[in-house]
Amino acid sequence: MEDLADPPASAGFVFISDESPGYLKTATAGTRVTLPVFTPPWIVVDHALERVPVTGWPGRLFRVQAVPPTTDEERAAMARAAAGLASHAGYTRAIAVDLLEELSSSVLFGPHGDAVRHIIEAGSALDEERARALESARHPSAEGEYGRAWDRWLAEQPEGAAYRNQDHVWTLSIPGAGPSGSPIGDGFSLIWRMVGTAAQDRGSAGSFTLDEDGDQVLADPWDTALGALLDAAMALGAPHLMDSDAVTVLTAAWNMVFEPRKHAGTDAPQEQA
Repeated sequence: MEDLADPPASAGFVFISDESPGYLKTATAGTRVTLPVFTPPWIVVDHALERVPVTGWPGRLFRVQAVPPTTDEERAAMARAAAGLASHAGYTRAIAVDLLEELSSSVLFGPHGDAVRHIIEAGSALDEERARALESARHPSAEGEYGRAWDRWLAEQPEGAAYRNQDHVWTLSIPGAGPSGSPIGDGFSLIWRMVGTAAQDRGSAGSFTLDEDGDQVLADPWDTALGALLDAAMALGAPHLMDSDAVTVLTAAWNMVFEPRKHAGTDAPQEQA
């Protein structure tokens, strides 16, 4: 199998969610998907996993191969699709792709993507009772540790220097720093979206407030609950960015609410010898 991180220019990845066009939603591995009409929006094939935008959740990820044109109509359509596309864009526009293999969507969030996916799904299912529990259990030092983890990640990025030593306590993504916008791809942004939707669907009348610019934002307990889930995603999705004490701080609320056995740890009663 080809190296997933470095496929040929005409090959790459396509992520399909409920926000994708209808003709893609029924796609399965081993089939060919073709635009119903050769007009935009084109099928976008991202060449690297870290560049795949996760536009909705849940979704399915496919390794694909762009299909070369064979007719004059297809060649003209491909020329229109390629118009204005820079060689270093990192993606290809296609009118048809072969779906070679379905992959776990977790790989979009890095080597610890399964843990991140679990947190995203918890955010999607969040209710006010658990939001209050997360609010109560969030460690007072969590914001600082979350921001410091961002700074350590920025130190690894080719263009990260310009963004270091800033306030990153609510940062979700920094696309200009490197190939990926965050240590876990679009994971932080997805958690933010999932919690916001959960607050709309299951929150009380006071779940949102207006900020100083007049924009609607989450209010507590949802705001702090969101922070607690972002903390956990950083700790469990990018553990190399922190020591064990920071992991403990960042996962305190998550473990208390969603992993009570882990939270008990050494506090659990020990049997006498």
